[in-house]
Amino acid sequence: MAMRSVMKQGLLAVAATCVVSLLSACQSAPAQVGSTETERTDEAERERTYAFVFIRTGPLREPTEAQSREAMQGHFANMQRLAAEETLLIAGPLAEPKSDPSHRGIFVFDADTAEKGLAIANGDPAAQMGVFVMEPYTLATDAPLTELPRLEREYEQRRLADPDVPDEWVGRLYVMATTPYSKPLHEQLDSATGVLVCARLLGADGSDRLLLWLDAASPRAAAALLPDGRWTYHGWYGSPTIAELAGL
Repeated sequence: MAMRSVMKQGLLAVAATCVVSLLSACQSAPAQVGSTETERTDEAERERTYAFVFIRTGPLREPTEAQSREAMQGHFANMQRLAAEETLLIAGPLAEPKSDPSHRGIFVFDADTAEKGLAIANGDPAAQMGVFVMEPYTLATDAPLTELPRLEREYEQRRLADPDVPDEWVGRLYVMATTPYSKPLHEQLDSATGVLVCARLLGADGSDRLLLWLDAASPRAAAALLPDGRWTYHGWYGSPTIAELAGL
């Protein structure tokens, strides 16, 4: 897919996934409970909002070869510019399973409202041509997503300095999972081992979902790691640097 070739150039800091395992320590001794409550307060203070965008197939479903070439060249150049400005924090193509057949990819922008994110996304030449249409959301999380450009640069330096690593940038498969929002579930999974990004996804239509990036390459692997619930899975291809967020 075209967006994958952009990521293989190492131009984007792309988002991530996580293996979800529940922490029983949060329910043990009173002293630990108090410590956990303090950590949750700190996390709440760190929480901030970003703009999340689902990229969907647009009304121009059968562009000519020339139109496709123009759209993709403009799409890649625009992403490269936004990534260099550190406005674009996460990007990547959606893979199987797709919760919607029109899903093509995602953007996460360093913008604090869905409206601002939509304005940025609609500047994409492929969107202006009708090849893509953008569906914006507000993403709220305490994960330090603004660290991703730095992590990507450091990853690229390590990769280029290692003679045993192929020159070509290589991403990896993840699974994103969504479910109707629950504060207790959010608190439970936000501090779970292996959870790299735990976020609240708010739509203009009033939708309110919990969104997780999971360190699993298939729905079956993801399901084995999640508590019972109404989970929807989204395959996604992104940067290995997402996995480094949990250590920050």
